[in-house]
Amino acid sequence: MSTLPVIDTQKPAPAGTAVLPYYADGGGWRTQILLVNPTDSAMTGTVQFEPGRSFDYSIPRRSSQKLVTPGSGSTVSVGAARIVPVSAAAAPIPLVVFSYQPAGVVTSEAAVPTVAGMAFRMYAESSATLGQPGSIATGIAIAGNGQGNASLTFELSRLDGSTTGLPLPVTKTLSDFGNAQFLNEIFPGLPSPFKGVLRISTANASSISVVGLRARYNERAGPENFLITTTAPAVEADRPPSTELLFPLLAIDGGYTTEFILFSGTTGQTSGAISFFRMDGTILGLSLN
Repeated sequence: MSTLPVIDTQKPAPAGTAVLPYYADGGGWRTQILLVNPTDSAMTGTVQFEPGRSFDYSIPRRSSQKLVTPGSGSTVSVGAARIVPVSAAAAPIPLVVFSYQPAGVVTSEAAVPTVAGMAFRMYAESSATLGQPGSIATGIAIAGNGQGNASLTFELSRLDGSTTGLPLPVTKTLSDFGNAQFLNEIFPGLPSPFKGVLRISTANASSISVVGLRARYNERAGPENFLITTTAPAVEADRPPSTELLFPLLAIDGGYTTEFILFSGTTGQTSGAISFFRMDGTILGLSLN
């Protein structure tokens, strides 16, 4: 099971190139590029995976198109994808769905939304060595929205805001077609287990696109039991809403658990209350850990 974002058709389609920060192909991985045209005019252009490798798209009004990578190679290829409309016109709204299917059987699937900005904050977690039963690791996929390399700054803090004791900040250079790394690759010597907040920023003139990857080996272990999903970063420039937020679904019991991760997407702290309701609107009493 994976989540998919819902498109707000009242918002105008973005003009110019759109960037998807992550795709994977080969070695059991396959990626679908979903392009949605919410307008009343046809959209045409190309999807660029890397220099010299692109595919054309042509999407009628109020329609969509799906492109699928072959997934036939034995070596995993990862990177970013650019959606380039003809003559810098409006771009279709893109979404990546990548799946892991060793031996032709899909065991994990996740969707990658497009989130762009200059500075982000996201929840980050790392426990044990990835590959051990029950192990969890946070990955970060980033792509630049302009031409040329971009300079990135990574800062890490614990959930209570305290420092990690690691040398900070860490600076890296982002290549033209993106980069994806696990948290402990960015911060060697990261304590384990770790839970905290990662801040990613760039001083370049062009924005960057970021998505978090939450990788986990389930309790059965083995390569066929590798699970992955995406986590959305908070854009610091987006002011948090002053009204209440609603989570449309939570699942408990019957083998399901729900975990709520709350953190401030900007400098400073915030406070409030969480209430739980059944589908009929009545209060649901829960004991939280």
